[in-house]
Amino acid sequence: MKKSLLMLPIFTVVLAASALIIGCEQRNESVNEEVVEEETVVVEETEPSPEPTAPAHEVKIETGERSPAFPGAKTRFTSLKDGDVLEDPNVSVVLNVESYQLGVQTDTDRAKEIANSEKGQHAHIILDNDPYMADYEAGKPFEIGVLEEGPHTLVVFPSRSYHESVKSSEAAQIVNFYVGKEAGEFMLDNTKPTIIYSRPKGEYKGDDSKKIMLDFYLNNVELGDDGYKAKYTITRKDSDDQLGTITMTEWTPAFVTGLTSGEYVITLQLLDKDGNVVEGSFNNTERVITVETE
Repeated sequence: MKKSLLMLPIFTVVLAASALIIGCEQRNESVNEEVVEEETVVVEETEPSPEPTAPAHEVKIETGERSPAFPGAKTRFTSLKDGDVLEDPNVSVVLNVESYQLGVQTDTDRAKEIANSEKGQHAHIILDNDPYMADYEAGKPFEIGVLEEGPHTLVVFPSRSYHESVKSSEAAQIVNFYVGKEAGEFMLDNTKPTIIYSRPKGEYKGDDSKKIMLDFYLNNVELGDDGYKAKYTITRKDSDDQLGTITMTEWTPAFVTGLTSGEYVITLQLLDKDGNVVEGSFNNTERVITVETE
């Protein structure tokens, strides 16, 4: 009986120590679980917001400087004069060119940057505000075509091999004439402010489509901040969506980039100081061009 009584305190101590150890282990496990949960919250990462992407194609129109001048350059019709009445509707003209050479390449860097004619420098001949015809040889008959009876207008001015006009008041000539009979009103009054559409024209493929020149000729008008202005507008054909526009206060070419494959309407207008289109058949002109980037 005494032996049992002596062992009781020892057994009790052992039980108490075991309980204490188990309790500590449980508390440690609980603390570890809380630490893990806190660490999980800390290391969570959020995905970065995607950066905005620029449009694949952006149409830009920017003015450029004039190419080097050709002092004294002139183009003149030797076979036709103002007021002529032609009996034959099959019309041809002969050009005389001064201080300018047709059929040679224009030696500037721009010739490598935009569409350039392999045939070289030439004259732009415009009949009744239609797209121009290119004459590469002075002194030889150039066929205009079979014309309807009545009044007609021919405009001619020298062009570089990459189709930029030679810009001076003496370079061009405008002739109003009749076919068949002297009757009717001419499209262009040589005494009034007039803007004459020249470029762009036709088709632009491959490298030629990357940078396209906008160019015009002025007659009896000067551009300025407080006066007349030239305005180009570009839209897709069969769409009212305006892709680009530029209003110019100096007589220089402009250049458009970013056009993708398709058909486009190019509008050229002469505006007065109040922003209204100046009266005249040539002063509000549309052309359709085709672009093939590949």
